Amino acid sequence: MFMISGPVSASDKPKAPTPIKAEIDDAVIDQARGADQSVDYASLRKFGPWDDRNYDLTAADIAMLPANDRYVPNVPVFFKVLKRKEGIAEGRPLLFEIYPREIDKEFLTRFGGLLQNGVLNRRGLGIYSHPDPQNPPKPLQWATDPLPNAPVEGEGPMAGDNETGIEYNPVNPNIVIAGSNGPGGQVMNYSSDGGVTWSTAGALPSTCCDPASDWSSDGTVAYTASLGSGFGSGYRTVVYRSTNNGQTWGPAVRVSNASSDKEYIHVDHSASSPYRDYVYATWHESNVMMFSRSTDRGLTFSTPLAFTSDERGIGSDITTDAAGRIYYAWPSITSGSAEIWVKTSTDGGATFGPAVMAYDLRGRFDFAIPAMESRRAFIYISADVDQSGGPHNGRVYLAFTDEAPNSPGNGGGTAAATHGWIQVVYSDNQGATWQVAATPHATSDQATVDRFHPWLDVDNTGNVHVGFYDTRHSANRTGVDFYYVVSADGGASWTEETRVSAATSINITNGQEWGDYNGLSASSANRVAMSWTDNRLVSGSASQRSFVGRVTNVMAGPNFGMAVTGPSTFDVCAGQPVPAITVNATAFSGFSSPVALSFPGLNAAVFPTATATPNPVTPSASPGAPITVNLTTAAAAPTGTYPITLEGTFGGPPPITRSAAFTVNVSQGAPTAATLTAPADNATSVATMPTFTWGAIAGASNYLVQVATDAAFTNIVASGTVTGNSFTPGTALNTTTTYYWRVKASNACGDGAFSPVFRFTTGSIICFNGSVAIPDNNATGANADLAVAAAGTITDLNVSVKITHTYPGDLDLILVHQASSTSLTLGSRLGSSSCGMDNVDVTFDDEAPGAITCATTSPGITGTVRPANPLTAFDGKELASGWRLTAIDRAGQDTGSITQFCLIPSLLVDTIFKNSFEP
Repeated sequence: MFMISGPVSASDKPKAPTPIKAEIDDAVIDQARGADQSVDYASLRKFGPWDDRNYDLTAADIAMLPANDRYVPNVPVFFKVLKRKEGIAEGRPLLFEIYPREIDKEFLTRFGGLLQNGVLNRRGLGIYSHPDPQNPPKPLQWATDPLPNAPVEGEGPMAGDNETGIEYNPVNPNIVIAGSNGPGGQVMNYSSDGGVTWSTAGALPSTCCDPASDWSSDGTVAYTASLGSGFGSGYRTVVYRSTNNGQTWGPAVRVSNASSDKEYIHVDHSASSPYRDYVYATWHESNVMMFSRSTDRGLTFSTPLAFTSDERGIGSDITTDAAGRIYYAWPSITSGSAEIWVKTSTDGGATFGPAVMAYDLRGRFDFAIPAMESRRAFIYISADVDQSGGPHNGRVYLAFTDEAPNSPGNGGGTAAATHGWIQVVYSDNQGATWQVAATPHATSDQATVDRFHPWLDVDNTGNVHVGFYDTRHSANRTGVDFYYVVSADGGASWTEETRVSAATSINITNGQEWGDYNGLSASSANRVAMSWTDNRLVSGSASQRSFVGRVTNVMAGPNFGMAVTGPSTFDVCAGQPVPAITVNATAFSGFSSPVALSFPGLNAAVFPTATATPNPVTPSASPGAPITVNLTTAAAAPTGTYPITLEGTFGGPPPITRSAAFTVNVSQGAPTAATLTAPADNATSVATMPTFTWGAIAGASNYLVQVATDAAFTNIVASGTVTGNSFTPGTALNTTTTYYWRVKASNACGDGAFSPVFRFTTGSIICFNGSVAIPDNNATGANADLAVAAAGTITDLNVSVKITHTYPGDLDLILVHQASSTSLTLGSRLGSSSCGMDNVDVTFDDEAPGAITCATTSPGITGTVRPANPLTAFDGKELASGWRLTAIDRAGQDTGSITQFCLIPSLLVDTIFKNSFEP
């Protein structure tokens, strides 16, 4: 018997829903308004709902559509043509009648909604991206803000609307994160009690949808992927990081460089993998499968790999095994011959081998069933690997929806004639060949029940968990519940399906219905949480929300976990002991057996002794039984970073192994002297707020930087201690002044020697430095003010500007000399109104060879360029004045801040006065 958290009732029959209009299309089409009178504009409704922007289409535009072009709800034909043109420009042309799965949301983000009879019908994301000034939406809470909402209790809704993902912390099973498509973008939620109650962090700014989450192996960093806007036309794959268990999220890290769709991420958790904590991302660009990796815990990502020679597809997933092998799986979309394909990598994603077919699909891409007659049931892969050390260790599993054997096939049948089922396949030889597992649900009722949109997870003891939609409580197959099964024998058999949802949801014909996928995650504490899109009736009306349910993992039995308490990184000088480390061993579900402790793979030449006390340890209920870890280091231990694993083993049956990881940085003596790089020795015309850089030193923990006006450093004007090899002072230095600077590195062994002293002289560069937020879509704009006291008459002026902004094409820049009230527009809609490549780092110079253009990589506005109007307007003006840079954002959704602007003047010098002659 499964234990299901929260109320579950099979007796709540759904009431008949109030019809919901899927899309607005009551426009009056005026043929005379069309740009090309050879086009029958009324006939364009066969491609999508009417939009007045269709009037700009020509016969050549319509010819870009395939003969079998697919009608996409809520997406007008002008946007389909635009996406095809953009795909060609990006080198990823759309070759089929199939469009990106989230094209409807991208249309709303970019255009707000359908424009009919001259009226913009805002809906969904368009309410926020193109707000109605007469009826603005309520302010959103952003996931980058630190303000949580009240928690939601028990089985039921969390913040968000549809398409959900959920993931337990691998070290602390009380910590869970979940994402969902929601109002205003991808909404993030978090729980600190194992998923019983939830709080929301809010929406991730400038995102759309497709949440995918994971954790670092030590549970200290949470990751979530999404589709983000503001990086050019279309969406881009972006990844966010959280270091406080999902309560707030940092800025977006862009992964893809072209219009992207259906992204997912995975983190290698294996202690035996050489690629542990690599973060992997998958997505598609015009159905070309794409891949990128991060080797620095999601701070940066590699140049994407495009699998251009492989079958095109959509709906991919990634997983890894204990050795770090990557399994990249996706369904192809070739008409009449769609399959599941898998590519593998043995070098951490640097290269991939050839694709292997894992399954021959009956369906293709998606197919209509009564529960999803408009958005259609989606063929999507969910992948995982058994790393339990048990009888099926290393087995790779894939779960997916397909058309059942009693369906027409190839996605072409009617909803009434088509049926969905779940299939699971597996490989026991690292993806070389594949077998079909037992079907994870009943098959005798396929004529009356559809199952679709599964998610799969393999727990630490090798049990395979699958959750999915099931229509058995809806007589006409239009309503769904969420069901769950588990296999303890590698997919040879499955438990009877368990209903997790408390009430049947009805079909909302809003173009989204139940989205494309759900979430499921098994914790180390014998709990399985799953998330889904729920359309149950609330006060008689359907309400689309994201739900979470929990079941007890009865197959796992008593269990335990291990986690480091406090910091997990330690600095030590060779020959000295590592500070004592505390690890807690926590028992779950009544576990009460002794656990043997060991340090697998420990480098004895570096750590001659290592003890864990007590050993064995008997785990106890939360917060757990404390284990004290003591290590010594050898006097001759080389400088380096050493990951260490404390492993706990219970012999069974069944055998259970858990671990806790930490890192020791060993230094062999104090650091050597730093080698300074910039500003170079005797450099001139240096900026008044320079960035000081030097070569990184092996074994250094931090660096002390000092800047003085004398070589003896008796008058230090700027200093700081940093962990990296760069430093920028908090306040500007004086102009035309000589300074001296030096650096000293330190570590656990002590301080190194100061570097040789470098000298530099600042130029006549006068800067504003700070952060001034630019209000979104506001004609007043933001002002950065700079008061200049230095005297001199300007003979030439250049201006440098730095702005963080996700869409420079929204911005106008105006420079004002306040003493003379001279105002000059440096640029309007920088790089053109379509410039969506983020950030500005540019110098305006009348003598520059080129005008302002939009770059293809960040920063979008960069280099030295000619301003829109000549800076000669300031020639003859006195430098001593108040100066103001105004930045105006002319469009909605994207935001940013002025962080710096600098005046770089050439001045007329009074030579008579300079030589002491009075006039």
